[in-house]
Amino acid sequence: MRSGRDPVVTGLGVVSAIGSGTEEFWRSLLEGRQGAATVRSFQTGGYPSSLGCEVRDLAPAPERPDGSRVGRAARLAVAAGMEALAHAGLTDAGVAGSALCLGTTMGESCWIEAWPPESLVAGDGPAAELLRSAPEQVGFDAAALLGLEGRVTVLGGACAAGNYAIGHAADLVRLGRAERVLAGGVDAFSRVAFTGFARLGALASEACRPFSADRDGIVLAEGAGMIVVESREAAEARGVRPLALLAGFGLSSDAFHIVSPDPAGRGAARAMEAALADAGLAGGEIDYVCAHGTGTPANDRAEVAAAEAIFGTRKVPMSSIKALTGHALGASSALEAVACILALREQTAPPTWNFRARDPECDWDVVPNEPRPLRLARVLNNAYAFGGNNASLVLEHPEP
Repeated sequence: MRSGRDPVVTGLGVVSAIGSGTEEFWRSLLEGRQGAATVRSFQTGGYPSSLGCEVRDLAPAPERPDGSRVGRAARLAVAAGMEALAHAGLTDAGVAGSALCLGTTMGESCWIEAWPPESLVAGDGPAAELLRSAPEQVGFDAAALLGLEGRVTVLGGACAAGNYAIGHAADLVRLGRAERVLAGGVDAFSRVAFTGFARLGALASEACRPFSADRDGIVLAEGAGMIVVESREAAEARGVRPLALLAGFGLSSDAFHIVSPDPAGRGAARAMEAALADAGLAGGEIDYVCAHGTGTPANDRAEVAAAEAIFGTRKVPMSSIKALTGHALGASSALEAVACILALREQTAPPTWNFRARDPECDWDVVPNEPRPLRLARVLNNAYAFGGNNASLVLEHPEP
């Protein structure tokens, strides 16, 4: 049953390696513009790959109102947040009254990564840098720079953190605990993360190829995806037409392994089931799935197994935008949520680029290499993270 407290989306903001700004981001998804290039943030000699998806056009570093510096993750979040708030048509009062819910994997790791080795060994690095590296600092800095005076919530959830944040924002609105929330995910390019994926043997050698038989890993990325979530009644009172309804949200745990997904996809399937139940829908009512689709052999196989558990023999069109954007950790599912909302608007599924060869173990309709016009009323956005942290969102066209 529809209600005035239904959480709806009224604004979008994006900063990514394939474009800063929602419309450029969407064009890149349809045209296949690659975000991967040689890493510039640090030297990659000795690593198995030198590829990364870095944002090249980030605005100069702002300062907090107290004059202190902010890190790169906060800069990314602020740039995407400014676009989303402007897109929502909010006045200064509307901005100030908004809450912030932000997901991140690495927090603000740039401060510690910039320490010279001698400072680390001697233990004389400034203590303030440790505080600025905490994940919650990204939220505090973003709120201060954007002028948000509501509650600030920063969530983990590894690479599903963006969906965690958006789902939590939807709950806050539904429960009447916030009228309006700027929600999304952010992560900056990190040497620590790059090293970790390299040690796991998970970095792609030349390109990210989700679901393709010759896939061999991820391309690490950075970025921020932000959306404005508010109650339907608040949007109507402002005379704003919603872009989408946040119809359902589901979480689960694989309870399986710290870095490997359950091969049978049982945890991922439970997250989808929970999101569908929250939305009051059955699997047959989903028209498109935005996949987690990292391009690693284990993840993609498990994701198809989960899709089979939910949809059976009905191969709902599914694609992964990580082939272009790279894997932006906590920002990934937020960028993908934006892509889902744009897909609803344009009635088009963005494809899985870089696909070269069918994998019998990923026997699914993965919309290879070409956008596909579809009738889209309801879509599913999936995020499956290390530790088996799974988060799924159901997004619905405002006029299904």
